[in-house]
Amino acid sequence: MKKNDTFIATCLGYNVDGLGVVRIDDFVVFVKGLLKGEEAEIGITALKKNYAYGRVVKILKASNHRVEAKCAIHKQCGGCQLQIMDQKEQASFKEEKVKDCFRQNAKMDITPLPILCSEHIYHYRNKVQVPVQYKNGETLMGFYREHTNEIIPYTSCVVQSELSNAITLKAKEFFIHHHSSKDVRHVLVKHAHRSGQVMICLILRKFPISWQEAFMDEMVNAFPMIKSITAIHNKREDNIILDGEEKLIYGKPYIEEELLGKIFLIHAKSFFQINPYSTELLYQKAIEYAMLEGNEVLIDLYCGTGTIGLLAASKAKKVYGIEIVEDAIKDAKRNAERNGITNIEFINADAQKGAAMLLRSKIKADVVIVDPPRKGCSKDTLDAIVKIAPKRLVYVSCDPATLARDIKYLEGKYDVEEIQPVDMFPQTTHVETIVLLQRRTA
Repeated sequence: MKKNDTFIATCLGYNVDGLGVVRIDDFVVFVKGLLKGEEAEIGITALKKNYAYGRVVKILKASNHRVEAKCAIHKQCGGCQLQIMDQKEQASFKEEKVKDCFRQNAKMDITPLPILCSEHIYHYRNKVQVPVQYKNGETLMGFYREHTNEIIPYTSCVVQSELSNAITLKAKEFFIHHHSSKDVRHVLVKHAHRSGQVMICLILRKFPISWQEAFMDEMVNAFPMIKSITAIHNKREDNIILDGEEKLIYGKPYIEEELLGKIFLIHAKSFFQINPYSTELLYQKAIEYAMLEGNEVLIDLYCGTGTIGLLAASKAKKVYGIEIVEDAIKDAKRNAERNGITNIEFINADAQKGAAMLLRSKIKADVVIVDPPRKGCSKDTLDAIVKIAPKRLVYVSCDPATLARDIKYLEGKYDVEEIQPVDMFPQTTHVETIVLLQRRTA
């Protein structure tokens, strides 16, 4: 086998990145855009020691689950890898991905519950971050081609809200008309779907800028739902985007969003779940797993702006939220005040140190909920949870691989009761997962 060779093969399944898996003479080939059960002519594009990558030359027998992608640039962009699958196949892929991650990283054969899916499979995102380039006399705004810094322009992204798409196009028109593209690195748009409020944050190469009043007037006149415009002067040369002091140009420095009956303030740098519809499914299930009856002490590790803890507070005696990001803790305290919630206390510390602080204070928790970043929990954090010894541990994860690793580490101390995948990002390979763990008593 060598590069550019072609073969006819049948797709056996998928890897965790959604690539079709075929075998050619016992050699594994990963093929983008090939669905399980499809027969196709495959062209070899790259050879590694133990596997290869291929491309579809021609589909000879198509899957019944293949659909036409709605996005014109999905192949170049690479953001929505599963657009050619119907929702049934996407759900099957994500359930199998969770199983595979547990098999590979925890040596556990599991049976997750059927994945929870919202009916909003397009235009669900409440945040878009669009890079801006001025190149060869042309203003470029769009998304990066996979694994490159090349911008692929777009007019309508099918997973962004239609309002966010319109605002992005209007901003591009402004930059072209006012010759201001060189000043801008990124445009961040946050669209709170429930409240309808919108924030624009300009990530700039310099500040102040001469055209900020004109930008404010044009954007707000065109879109009255814009309630906040801010700017961040980012002097960095790397890919860290939201670094620098935030300056208010118009309105308030935040927008408000409603989630499961509570109001949350969202700043430019605030973390708030991207899909408001699936987030409700996710948080309802996490709180259900906590099994709160009103007398429990709950610890919300990696609490961010306090969403899960604040939503659970009415069902608990006391809640402690722990978060390392100082701005997030400030937002969490504002959110508690905004909703009149008094039985919650926020601690600005990393998860391991915050848990250790509670241990030293001899605070005993009945339930711990963790919602860590993609890298999962550190061993020190898991050890601290074991010492706290809650009856129940609810683990919310955006990466089933690190989730499975951490569950394996807890083996012998906690037993897995249920595993619930949630489709937070339709059309993509990402899957959120919630695990209910019970402490072993013997």
